[in-house]
Amino acid sequence: MSVLWSDKPFLKKTVVKFVCTFIVATILLTFIFVYFPLLIPLWLAFSFIFFIFYYFNKRAFTYFITDKSIRIEKSWIFGNYVREITFDQIRDVHVMQGILARFFNCGSLVFITSTGLEVGYVGGGAAAGRGVIIGGGGVSPTVVKGRGNMFWDIPEPGKAREILMGKLAEWREVFQQQKIATSVEKMAERTTIPSPQQPVTETIADKLEKLKRLLDTGAITKEEYEKAKKKLLE
Repeated sequence: MSVLWSDKPFLKKTVVKFVCTFIVATILLTFIFVYFPLLIPLWLAFSFIFFIFYYFNKRAFTYFITDKSIRIEKSWIFGNYVREITFDQIRDVHVMQGILARFFNCGSLVFITSTGLEVGYVGGGAAAGRGVIIGGGGVSPTVVKGRGNMFWDIPEPGKAREILMGKLAEWREVFQQQKIATSVEKMAERTTIPSPQQPVTETIADKLEKLKRLLDTGAITKEEYEKAKKKLLE
């Protein structure tokens, strides 16, 4: 398994975001500090501890794109975490950026997998949930971000997505070819191994008819049908 891309979260944006948030929050709390000045050191201590925890929590992540999967690793003082999502599980890839992220050219890659747990629903009378609708009213799907299904604030997310989508296209093409080859091989085995009680001779027309039945039942796609048909005729 070869690594095509690897990186960590872009922490400069994290620092700038914290400083801006701290300044705004301090201004909003000024009138409380006027009447309760003893709260100032508590506020400063809380802000410092929160920033240290948040910074090193984010810094602990490392992300990989390989030739077969994407991998999320986290290693820090509180423990380790590893998740690997193979290409056959990935259904879609979203790039998500806010204003500050666009300014620093960073953002998150969010993966939608075959489990569907990364999709929630929001709307009138409904609660957001992972793959579950609760309540009534009109709802619409939305992407649910989680540390286990995204590359968090990586530099140049568009470039990482381009690498991943290119590799996904290659993998799916190879997978389709293997699927067609397996179907043709099974058909050939049924043709070349006749029953002792009743010898069977299968013509090209019979094979094409079986392929057509597989297409009609949805067992293979139109593209797979055309490739297998071409292979038989050759």
